[in-house]
Amino acid sequence: MVDLTEARLATPQTAADFSFPIATPYAIQVEFVQRLFETLERGEFGIFESPTGTGKSLSIICGSLTWLTHHHARAPATIDKDDGRPVWVRDYERKQRESSVNPDAVAREKYENWAKSVRRKESAEQRERKQNARRVGAVRAKASKRGSEQSPHNSDDEVVAEYHSSEETKGDGEYSESVRKLLHARAQSRVYEDSDIDSDEDIDQNAEPEEPSISKIFYASRTHSQLQQFISEIKRTKFGHATPCVTLGSRVQLCTNDEVRTGCASAMLNERCLEMQQNGRSKRCGHLPVQRTPMLDLKDHMQTRAMDIEDLVVQARKLSVCAYYGARASVQQAHVVALPYNMLLSRSAREALGVSLKNSVVIIDEAHNLVDTILATHSALLDARCVTLLLDLVQRYFKKYWQRLRGSNVVHIRRTIALLRALDKYMRAVKTEDSRTPDVLVKGVNEFLHDAHADHINVFTIDRYLRESKIGRKLNMFADRQVGSNNDAEKRPRAQTAAGPQKSEIAPATAVAALEAFIAGIGSPDRTGARIVVRNGAHGVELSYVLLDPSEAFGELRREARAVVLAGGTMTPATDVVEQLLPRFGRLSRDTCSPAELMKLDPDNARLFSWSHVVSPSHICSLVIESGPTNTPLKFAFQDQQNTLRIRECGQALAALCNVIPGGVVVFFPSYALLSKMLSVWRENRIIERIARRKPVVTEDAQNVLSEYVEHVRGPHKGAVLLSVVGGRLSEGINFSDELGRAVVMVGVPFPSLASPELNERLTYYESIGQKPTMSTVARPAEQSMGPRARSLYESLCMRAVNQSIGRAIRHRGDFAAIVFLDARYAEPRIARKLPAWIAGPNQSGLMSDRLEFPDGVVRVTPLVGVPDSQSISLSTLLDAQHLLSALLTSFIINTDWLLSHIQPHTPLTLIANQAQSTSSLHQNISWCKPEFVVPNMQIMHTKLMFLVYPRHVRFVVLTGNLVEEEWTVVQNSVFIQDFPLDYTRVFSANEFSTSLALSLHDLSVPYSVVARLNHVDFTRARARIVTTVPTGGKRVHMNMESYGMLRLAHVVDQFNTQIAEEWEPDARLYCIGSSLGKLDTNWLRDFYMCAHGWDPQSLALNARASIVPENMIDIAVAFPTHSDVATNVYGKPAMQYVMAKQNVYENPKFPKSCMFRVQPRVNRTVVHVKAIVARTGERQNRGWVYLGSHNFTPAAWGRLQRGESPYYNNYEMGVVLLDVKYECRSQDCVSKIVWENTNVVLPFSPVWVPYGRSDAPYFNPDIQ
Repeated sequence: MVDLTEARLATPQTAADFSFPIATPYAIQVEFVQRLFETLERGEFGIFESPTGTGKSLSIICGSLTWLTHHHARAPATIDKDDGRPVWVRDYERKQRESSVNPDAVAREKYENWAKSVRRKESAEQRERKQNARRVGAVRAKASKRGSEQSPHNSDDEVVAEYHSSEETKGDGEYSESVRKLLHARAQSRVYEDSDIDSDEDIDQNAEPEEPSISKIFYASRTHSQLQQFISEIKRTKFGHATPCVTLGSRVQLCTNDEVRTGCASAMLNERCLEMQQNGRSKRCGHLPVQRTPMLDLKDHMQTRAMDIEDLVVQARKLSVCAYYGARASVQQAHVVALPYNMLLSRSAREALGVSLKNSVVIIDEAHNLVDTILATHSALLDARCVTLLLDLVQRYFKKYWQRLRGSNVVHIRRTIALLRALDKYMRAVKTEDSRTPDVLVKGVNEFLHDAHADHINVFTIDRYLRESKIGRKLNMFADRQVGSNNDAEKRPRAQTAAGPQKSEIAPATAVAALEAFIAGIGSPDRTGARIVVRNGAHGVELSYVLLDPSEAFGELRREARAVVLAGGTMTPATDVVEQLLPRFGRLSRDTCSPAELMKLDPDNARLFSWSHVVSPSHICSLVIESGPTNTPLKFAFQDQQNTLRIRECGQALAALCNVIPGGVVVFFPSYALLSKMLSVWRENRIIERIARRKPVVTEDAQNVLSEYVEHVRGPHKGAVLLSVVGGRLSEGINFSDELGRAVVMVGVPFPSLASPELNERLTYYESIGQKPTMSTVARPAEQSMGPRARSLYESLCMRAVNQSIGRAIRHRGDFAAIVFLDARYAEPRIARKLPAWIAGPNQSGLMSDRLEFPDGVVRVTPLVGVPDSQSISLSTLLDAQHLLSALLTSFIINTDWLLSHIQPHTPLTLIANQAQSTSSLHQNISWCKPEFVVPNMQIMHTKLMFLVYPRHVRFVVLTGNLVEEEWTVVQNSVFIQDFPLDYTRVFSANEFSTSLALSLHDLSVPYSVVARLNHVDFTRARARIVTTVPTGGKRVHMNMESYGMLRLAHVVDQFNTQIAEEWEPDARLYCIGSSLGKLDTNWLRDFYMCAHGWDPQSLALNARASIVPENMIDIAVAFPTHSDVATNVYGKPAMQYVMAKQNVYENPKFPKSCMFRVQPRVNRTVVHVKAIVARTGERQNRGWVYLGSHNFTPAAWGRLQRGESPYYNNYEMGVVLLDVKYECRSQDCVSKIVWENTNVVLPFSPVWVPYGRSDAPYFNPDIQ
């Protein structure tokens, strides 16, 4: 995902490696940090779901900061690619790189030298000022008095500075924008090229050098309390004592000037701060000293430990400096930057803060509402009062200062006035239109500008002018001083009276901010993903800029950052989140993206990880109550919410639940309207009295609702019922643990109201992704007429709110609660499958593992005459096309016409092949995937895998043969099959098997929609271990190549050795069979033999390997059919073409001919095409392991270890290792039976050690000589 030249960091394996502050973290925490480490290292986009109470925050801290520590400690890149250049050339370039100075280190040294010089000189100046304090004070007093007599204030600071747009600075168009940026970058890079910082005289103190930035973690959450809690968690770990952490906040949180805080309203605090910075020294904010030393001291304190906002403010007060600007100045060298959503998600906010995400990691916590937050952050509201005030304010400002404005200020202010007049005229026209005009209009941006007669105005240039010229600050200063100096202020809009803004008034600062946000929206070059909603209400006309597509804002963030992680307790459902943030078709321009950026923006590269709760399933009771005590259906759709019979039944059901559930019961309703209606009916029918006899009833609108509820639960009543609303103040961020939440009851399904034009437009736009979006007013779609994509999003919006509400209970491992759904719709599969992972599906009857055909994994052979039916399986039986819903099929060769004859026409297929023999036009639902090939003519896709999806299970199949007819009819192959339960209402915890499978599919570039299904598959009964190989190079140049090929085999076997507490001696006998003969030599056989014992040969030199395993100890039988075996097969030439061996390879002097052994097929005179390894060990040679898959026994498949470098792999391969296999042997050289997991392993050959005779030679295929 990231274009890295350094070697990939190995993932730590134990909790101690991640520095957990607790002795025994949960197993899901260890897995969480491992997956997080891998995601950050690979530079990927990951979605992590871990329920509240499972230590998610601590896992984020330990995983991300462990990676950051390793990343900072990693050596500079020294990898040389063998691109055909002479070795001496590459050695010379490597030495040049090693001897060169790290530019970041040079920049850092320059900045530190500058800081030291500043401290020395300012210290000297301070001593000099103290000596001349009296004289200087007298002079300043006279100057101050003289200045105050001349003018009460200087109006020059109200005049906007000279402004020239980028088009004007281009002159005659000599250079393009990109060329000018390049020239500027080159000029910047030469600043310190030949500088030698040895003395203070070489440093310009007034020009602070740019402080180099380091890779860091940007952690974002919704509220400052969540950020503070995160920093507190860091302090609990070892990272808290040495990790520089800074928390960014607004001036409201960080201002240390008490006079400003107490004498200025929060809305005006920003403008007051900016105004005080522009004043002279006498009126300048005392916490922004002219000297730089106090701010440098604050930065030094912040770089020694983790500090939250409170710590920062306390330290800033001690040093009498501004905490707000101190935090901003400390970002560059901080390791962790905690900041709220709005500061991270807005590009303009990041630019204002000087925040760069380059080479850093972004972690967004509580990200379940990320899409909504992005849309809200980039939306804007402008009402008629703002427009009227601004038009008057800008006109008066221009009238006063137009003669003093320089540059193109006059032109741009005239344009702004013209736009405000057009908006004012349009809004007045809407207000006076007749009653036939709807109160709400929805328009495209271009359509709106046309209707407002503003389409001739270049809004884009106005937007840029407002941002670059900072005229908004000047307008605020002008408005403040006009109000203060004009006794007749009531004749025009006022900024603020002594008592603050009146109800009918609006502050100029607020109006200016609203205008800037609105113009920033409509000034966007691409307006297809936004709408203008025009409302004509009782308080005047309002214009709402509504963003519909979050991909542009998120895409900028994803493209800039190294990796992005979304974390939350209820991220399910996540598919629509990925599709909205990284759509295949959307407004996000990909024309200017580099290949690395395109990979970042590819939704197929998104990774979803989800874990179940740490509590035992017996601690959670979930059920759907579909009908009341009198069998009246409980369903509260909008049209049913006035049905008093159903409301009474719901109340009776709730009363019955309260009779048996101890402690507190929290009840959530879809809306305040339904809550009010139900309370009214329940009071009339005395249901509330019945409930209150067992538990006092508390409603959300109570003044001290939480304290009252807690008092009842923990007081004499020992319980209470809390009635609240989904999306209200109690549905997020509140902890109802233990007795406070023994049950969460959901009344109704809280679908958002389709009466909202904003929601309506969002659903319509989401449905149209990939098509040309409509720009005209779109009629509100009825729920029944929604398209499938819109309906899916509509349900996801609802269920995310439900999941947040029910997540208030079950807050730790020992907690327990009931989750009750009082609405029949929760039993519908499309709703139930979007519930959280830790809830066992409502009314679920359990997993159907007893109905699976292959629940424990079996090995079968392809059908051939002479093979018993009980030992073979046909393609038709394997596919079970009648029940097949979708399939992923990979093979070296695929004959699509033959394959599709076994599959129903409309079944969705994802196919991956090195080559396809034909392409059928009869099947219209095929999606081809193409794995990455760095050297297309050399590297091949040889993986043979099936992943078959059925209604209640999936089938995992590893093949040794291709998907062509001959390999299922004239040669013999093996098939490994295992069925696993599938349940879309649950998200199962990942294990070693599922993680390996997911990474394997990711390596093959399998679409995210296919990989995402793995989260709903129960892989608990998986006992096989997956071994894969991927070609070296390309996007995998930074990956841990030790996770593939023979080294992956070594890791699997080593785990088995540990499991049986036995250290294998180098006594194993390997019987290795394949259909292709590779370039073997003694050194490669020795490396493989060591890996087969669970050893890693890479850590040893060649001579050391030879001393440990001499040539006479390498007990490997390379089984390959002889010429006579193949030439006399009963199927003739059709079977002969599937045996591959070159004569020149075999005749090479280095080829170990003594290792060649004959193949004994179980069916005489047939060709065996299987790829397998039978490994026997121990004194009796009756125990070991078996490999089965696509790997031939060749270096191209298993990899070749390179001295001092990562292994080299050529192919895509996949297979499974069956561990702890038992052998029954007739003799030392003959295995008669293989048993794995109490099941016979059926192979198409007999592992009999019969070496080649003198006249024997492999079959040399004439087609490849």
